[in-house]
Amino acid sequence: MLFVIIFFLPIVFTLSYFIWWLIYRKAFKSQKKISKFLVFIGGIGLIIFFYTPYSYNLQPSYHEFKEICKLDPEIYQSNGGKIDEEYYNKVLKYFDTDLDNMSNVRTLRISDDKKHFSYWFEKWIGDRIDFTFVLWFKDERATKDNIKKASLWVWWDQKRPIPLGNEGVGLYWGNTPINCGYFK
Repeated sequence: MLFVIIFFLPIVFTLSYFIWWLIYRKAFKSQKKISKFLVFIGGIGLIIFFYTPYSYNLQPSYHEFKEICKLDPEIYQSNGGKIDEEYYNKVLKYFDTDLDNMSNVRTLRISDDKKHFSYWFEKWIGDRIDFTFVLWFKDERATKDNIKKASLWVWWDQKRPIPLGNEGVGLYWGNTPINCGYFK
């Protein structure tokens, strides 16, 4: 963690210096020396901007991700919702189907040992939200009354580059997607 901080701060302050340099030299055609205080304040501003909660106008996909996460069974029930036909239809609406017509859209998946029966729905919303919903059944009768449990996985790619890696693979720029556990 200390390495990340030591690696991250020079990048932030260099970027801050470059931004102030552009403002001073290019925008105002000034030859004044750039104040270290302004570079420091600019660096702090960049750090705060990087960790600021997502604005609706800057990240509309985040707010759509947040709305989908409200349909996670644990979150839905903690907010007073009940897992019933209405809930299943709310989720299946994202996949352009409902409980009555899902067999027309997907085929029932049966495990090799014939113990697990499921309908598996997957969808990318835009290029940032990965949405998977699975309905598990008690046996091969895929009816409303035979649902054993529902699983929902949603991942949002925040597209914020951070230094990742370890001793074996080296350091590289990557990002860390977040899931609905972020709101629990």
